[in-house]
Amino acid sequence: MKRAGGIFVVFILLAVFNNQAHGQNISLLDSLHQQLKTAAGATRFQLLNDIGFEYRLSYPDSTIYYCSKAYTLGLELKIEKELSKPLSFIGLANAYRGDYKTSFDFHLKSVEVAQEQNDSVQLAFCYNNLGRLFYDQGDMTRAYDNLIKSQVIFEKLDDPVGLAYVFRSLSNIHRSQQDYSKALEMALKAHQLRKEIGESRGLLSALMELGIIYSEMKSSLDANKSFEQADSIAVNINDHISLAEIKLGWGEFLSASDNMERSAELADEAYNIIIKTDNIRLLPRANLLKGIVYYKLNDFKQSRVFLYRVVGIKNQTHLDLQRDANFYLSKINEREGRLAEATAYTNKYLILKESLQSIELARQIEKLQFQLEIEKKERENEMLKVKQGEADALVRQKQLENIILIVIIGFVTTLFILQWRNSRKRQAANIKLANQNEKIERQRHEIFVQNEKLEKRNTELSEINHEKDTLMNIVAHDLKSPLNRIKGLSDLIEMEGELNTNQRKYLGLIKDSTRSGLDLIINLLDVNALEINREPDYSVFNLNTFLTERANAYRLSASAKEIEIELEQHVNEPVESDQEYLSRILDNLISNAIKFSPRNTVISIATEMKRDGFLISVKDQGPGFSSNDLKFLYQKFRKLSARPTGGESSNGLGLAIVKILVDRLGGKIELKTETGNGSTFEILFPLRSIV
Repeated sequence: MKRAGGIFVVFILLAVFNNQAHGQNISLLDSLHQQLKTAAGATRFQLLNDIGFEYRLSYPDSTIYYCSKAYTLGLELKIEKELSKPLSFIGLANAYRGDYKTSFDFHLKSVEVAQEQNDSVQLAFCYNNLGRLFYDQGDMTRAYDNLIKSQVIFEKLDDPVGLAYVFRSLSNIHRSQQDYSKALEMALKAHQLRKEIGESRGLLSALMELGIIYSEMKSSLDANKSFEQADSIAVNINDHISLAEIKLGWGEFLSASDNMERSAELADEAYNIIIKTDNIRLLPRANLLKGIVYYKLNDFKQSRVFLYRVVGIKNQTHLDLQRDANFYLSKINEREGRLAEATAYTNKYLILKESLQSIELARQIEKLQFQLEIEKKERENEMLKVKQGEADALVRQKQLENIILIVIIGFVTTLFILQWRNSRKRQAANIKLANQNEKIERQRHEIFVQNEKLEKRNTELSEINHEKDTLMNIVAHDLKSPLNRIKGLSDLIEMEGELNTNQRKYLGLIKDSTRSGLDLIINLLDVNALEINREPDYSVFNLNTFLTERANAYRLSASAKEIEIELEQHVNEPVESDQEYLSRILDNLISNAIKFSPRNTVISIATEMKRDGFLISVKDQGPGFSSNDLKFLYQKFRKLSARPTGGESSNGLGLAIVKILVDRLGGKIELKTETGNGSTFEILFPLRSIV
C-alpha cells in the first residue's frame, strides 16, 4: 500500500503538469493570425500579445518573438496601459524554456513598467507571475510575498479572474508545504470564482486541482466527486486531451485506493482515447497504469505486456515511469518464483531510483544558484537606487543653482548700478559651483572604488559557492560509496565467523568508525539538500522500552567519560509517533550531552504524560548556553561557545536536525539553561488517537 501511494503521488504531480501543458488551441490561433493580417495600431498590439500568450506552453520561442514585436509596437504607439503585458509573457516563456534568470529580469521589468503606467490590473498579474517563478524555484517566502501583493490589488479591483489565478497559486504553495487545510481553502475559493465566471476550461482546471488535494488528503468521496465533475466538463467541451488526463489521474487515485474495478474501467477508457488521438506523450503513463491494474488483479500475463512497453522507452523523459515498471516486473517474477529475473528488475529499479535522486539533487543546486542570483540582483538594485537618489539630489541642486544664476543675471541687467556687488555674488557662486564639482568628482571616485570592491566580493562569493558545490559532490559520490563498501565488507567478514576476540574488537571499531562517517554524510545531505522531507511514519510502541534501548546504546560511550545516564519514566501507556524520527532526536540530544559534559557527571532522561501530549526531557551538567548562543541555537553549521570535553568532533548539525524533526512531528522544543549550570531540553510531542 505504501508503494502504491508513492506512485500515485508521482502520477498526480505529472497530471498537474500535463494538464497545463496540453496542445495548442489551433482554431483560436488560426483566428488570431487571420485577424493579424489586416490589424493595425492598438488592435494589432493586443493580437500580438494574444498570439504570444497562446504559444507560451508548447512553443515559448514563438511567444518571445510575437511579444517582442508587441512591445516594440507599444513603444512606437506610446500606449498608456498594458505595455507591461508583453514583458510579463516573455518572462513566462523564458521560465518554460528553463532560463529562470532571464525570466526574472523580464518579470522585474514588467513590474517597473506597470508601476510607471499606474496599470493596477497588469501590476497584479505581474506580481502573480513573479510569485509563480519564485514558487517554481523553491523560494516560498518571496513567492508568498508577491502573491499576497497580487491578491490585495485584485481584491481592490474586484477582479474575479485575477483572484482565481492568485488563489490557485497560493493553493499550490500550501500544498507543497503539506498544509492541506489552507491549500483546500484556497482551491475552494478559486473553484467558486471559476463557477461564477462560467468559463469551462478554467472550471475544469479548478476541479482537477481540488481532486488532487482531496486525493493527497485521502478524502476519497470528495476526490471522486471532483474528478467526476471535471470528467463531465471535458466530455461536454469535447476536450479529448484533458479527458484522457482526468481519467488517468482518477484511475491512478482509485488504483492506489485499491478500488480496482473502477480503476480498470478508467484505465481502459483513457487508453482508448490516447490510442485514438495518437497522443504519444500520455501513452507511457497509460501503459503503466494498465500494467499496475492487471498486476493488482493478479493477471500477470497482461500486466507484463503493458509494463514491457514502459521499460522499453528509449528516451530519458520517463525515468520515473520506467522505475515503477521495473518495480512491478520484479514483484511479478518474485511471485512466480523466477528469482533471478526478479533480482535483475530490482537492480534496474534501484539504479533508476538513484538516478532520479541525483536529478533532484541537481535541481536543488540549480534552485540555490537561482536564489543567489536573485540576492545579487537585489543588492545591485539597492546600489542603483542609492546612486539614483544621489543623482536626483544632484540634479535638484543644479536646477536650484541655475535658477539662482538666472536671478543674478536678471538682477544685474535691471540694476546696472549694483554691478560690482552682483559681480561679487557671481564670483561666490562660481567658487561654490567649483567646490561642488570637486565634491562630485570625489564622490564619483568613491563610487568607482566601491564598485570595484563589490565586484571583487561577488567574485569571492562565486568561488565560495563553487567550492561548496564541489564539496557536496565529494560528500555525495566520493565518500559515501567507499564508506558503504567498507561497511558491507565488514558485515561479510563478521558473517564468515571464526574471529578471535581482538579481531572482533577491531572489526567493531571499523564498523563504528564507518557508521560515524556515514551518519555525518547523512546529516550533511539531510540539512544542505533538504532531503529529510518525508511524511512521518507513525506507529504505536512502548515509550519506556524504546527510551531504555536508546539510553543503553550510549552507556558505553558515557562510561568512557565516567558519566552516568539516569532514567525517570512516568509514561506507562503506549504512545504513537515516528520511531525513526524520535531515535534521531534522542541520539542527537544524548550524544551532545555526553560530548559537552565533564567527567563524573549525570545525564538525566525523563518522561512525563501531559494533558496535550507526552514530554521527554534530556538534562546535563555541562557548561550550558550563553545568551549569544541562543540567537543561533538551531541554525545549520553553527558551532556554539561550548566545546567537547573529550576531544570529540562537532559539525554544528545536531540541533538543526533536532528542530526540523520536532517540527515535522508537530512538537515543541524548549531549552532551559544557565551558563555554567547545565541545560535541559524539553520536547512536548502531541498525542495522537490510537486505533
